[in-house]
Amino acid sequence: MSEFDPASYRAAGIQADEARRWWRWRLSAAQARDWRAAGIADPALATQWATAGVTPETVTDCRAAGLTAAEMLLWHEYEFGPADAIAGKRRGHTPEEAFDLVRGRKPRRSEDPDAFSSLMAFNGDPRDQTQRFVAAVAGADALVLYGYINENWTDAEAAAWAGQNIDAATAHMWQELGLRPGEARRYILRGLTPMAVARAWWQAGIPFEEMASWAGAGLSPQEAADQRAKGVTAEQAETLRALRDG
Repeated sequence: MSEFDPASYRAAGIQADEARRWWRWRLSAAQARDWRAAGIADPALATQWATAGVTPETVTDCRAAGLTAAEMLLWHEYEFGPADAIAGKRRGHTPEEAFDLVRGRKPRRSEDPDAFSSLMAFNGDPRDQTQRFVAAVAGADALVLYGYINENWTDAEAAAWAGQNIDAATAHMWQELGLRPGEARRYILRGLTPMAVARAWWQAGIPFEEMASWAGAGLSPQEAADQRAKGVTAEQAETLRALRDG
């Protein structure tokens, strides 16, 4: 990590306290100046946009189309660039739906949110919980549902995994990697298994305990390795992940 040079940031019109924040995110004075000119004053948010392949020159078009940095990271993870993301957003598609359409599959819509909310608030008879679990993830494959019920795993967390049509046994493997249901599903849609994902991150030299933070932030193994080489930390990646969830 290069030494902090407040003079270069000051020359770009950025005072010391704010400059240090940009520096901590490994953004140069010129990069900070360009992002601020584009209306992005938060270095973490600028990093999120940049990770998704957006530049200060293209961020205005993305925002005008209604895209947030977190959404753009999803489009990026499905290998859509800014122009395709803007087009998909304007057509009313989510990244997952657009991914399905590109591959000739029928888009899969989210399950009934009211049923899921009801399950999360439930604390009564286990038999009723099973019924609520089934109602919350009614769109999931019957064999997937049976696997959860057979394990007696029918709480809200189970519903989150089953709602992504991920069987219980595989869900446990993704959990071991520290990934969340939506994150795991995006890998599954790309034809990847938990073992294949773990291998890719290991080959990129990413420590196991950091993998979920980088993956959850929307980075590929190589992108994560590049960011680590620049001095970006797993804690900062986790911040990006939290921004994305938000």
